Amino acid sequence: MFLVNKSGEVKSEAVKVSVDKNGFDANGRMVAYFGSPVMDGTLDEIWNNAQAVIPKYVTGSEDTSATFKALWDDNALYILAIVKDKYLSVKPEAPYMQDSLEVFLDENNDKSEEYGIDDLHFRVNYENYQTVDNGNVEQFYTCSHIVEDGYIIEVRIALKSKPVNGKVLGIELQINDAKETERVGTISVFDSTGNAWKDTSKFGEILLTGRTESSVTGLNPYDLLNLIKSTKKLNFTLYKNSQIVTDAMNMAEKLLAGKNVTQMQIVEQYSAIIEAIDKLEMTEEAANDKYFKPVPYEYRANSTKQGTIETLEYTAVNLENGTDVKRLNVYLPYGYDESKVSKKYNVIYLMHGGGENENLIFGGPGKNKDLKKILDNMIEKGDIEPLIVVTPSFYGGKNDVALFHEELIHTVVPLIEGKYHTYAASTEDRDLKASREHRAFGGFSMGSVTTWYIFIHCLDYFKYFMPLSGDCWVYGQKAGSSKPSETAEYLSKAAKEAGYKPQDYYLFCATGNLDIAYPNLKPQVDAMKQLKESFIYSSDTSKGNFYFIVAEGGTHAWNWVNQYIYDILPDLFK
Repeated sequence: MFLVNKSGEVKSEAVKVSVDKNGFDANGRMVAYFGSPVMDGTLDEIWNNAQAVIPKYVTGSEDTSATFKALWDDNALYILAIVKDKYLSVKPEAPYMQDSLEVFLDENNDKSEEYGIDDLHFRVNYENYQTVDNGNVEQFYTCSHIVEDGYIIEVRIALKSKPVNGKVLGIELQINDAKETERVGTISVFDSTGNAWKDTSKFGEILLTGRTESSVTGLNPYDLLNLIKSTKKLNFTLYKNSQIVTDAMNMAEKLLAGKNVTQMQIVEQYSAIIEAIDKLEMTEEAANDKYFKPVPYEYRANSTKQGTIETLEYTAVNLENGTDVKRLNVYLPYGYDESKVSKKYNVIYLMHGGGENENLIFGGPGKNKDLKKILDNMIEKGDIEPLIVVTPSFYGGKNDVALFHEELIHTVVPLIEGKYHTYAASTEDRDLKASREHRAFGGFSMGSVTTWYIFIHCLDYFKYFMPLSGDCWVYGQKAGSSKPSETAEYLSKAAKEAGYKPQDYYLFCATGNLDIAYPNLKPQVDAMKQLKESFIYSSDTSKGNFYFIVAEGGTHAWNWVNQYIYDILPDLFK
């Protein structure tokens, strides 16, 4: 236990904001007063000075209710959720279906439809289990405990920009109500549509106020506590000199357990752990793995050299002996010039997940979504060569991921490579096959399932494959976990019968350890590792043709998938 100064209480001279009976001000906003609550497992009395808010929207939760409060200081926003719920459950597989609190924050309050670099989406259940769909997990510190009639959760969100009186943040707070293995309802403060998870314009607002000249921000041990927590999750067997990190953590924990701790001491211990981590040296065996690296903050900002998005329309055969009109989007890199026919481009075909469509990834012409920003920045900074990215859909046509390869090879690839400057000399079958080393296919979730089918059926046309958060369903749904060895053998056989050796194709897989797909994909990957005649596992593409990235804390969300793509892109088209 550590002792901290409970300074930072709301002073008597702070002006109170008038609110309605539900706690909202005249503009319909939540109100947060200045104060630094101590988060140590018991509620700080300073919460008595915070304005309570009753949520506006309740769906399906007849016997569950919630009240929220908020405070802020010079470093962070604090949220208190008091939930009355007699029936608690963490049995649902998906974290958002468990009894939990979800926090959505738009720090710039720009209400962009898509999540930007300032936007956060975080979740914590009543057992204090955290998952993050958008944002850095180390921005969040939480305390959860069960009470007689429900549970209480405290959340601290470290802010990126300095908060001041009068600042307005975009915010949404949601309680997920579970019974047994299902989510039966939600309670939301502002969003009546249930779409805050994908659209920040659905957020409400919170006003920061109450800071006076005499106000003082309390001690902040939380960033250090989060760093210690995340560092303890490192696999220390991977390093030759892990003792330097454990020694630094022990020193930090000893400090926090003492008395009269100062902020300067906390900062020094934080820096000491970071320095120790930077000095870690991997063992030779550990270096064989490919490790997740988050996208740098600046890569999610607008590039000065932006590519463009085009939409193409085509006709696809369906299962009713007819045709469907379908669309796909095409990312063209900055500098693409139709008149410069001698300049050739590699192509990635990238598939969305279930319930999504061709617009999910890029949005369409004129849009500048997250993956486009990442691509623009990677190309501008020289991380990758300029390339074309195509986003089709498995919906429509034969409407089956197991059959999409037919539409891909007979319609989509010829459409793209007959129109744009690719390495295919023509759209004749022989020329498409001859240019396979300049073509990749990848996808997320059901798009990952599609990718495994493309591997099985289209090795003649593709050299690189990116299955992201989804296993192979050739033996049925979740066969990656129920039949991992059989699935691996089938994939191996497909490559051998197509006449390809390991150096002729590459499989770059990825998911998060908190992703619902992880329990299905990992057993399949482990089984594939045993078949070295087909799958040579190595992060070094000159030594192997297969690796598996696992992101600590990664969930089943595009924020994570875009980062997997960022990590994999430099290994394509070598």
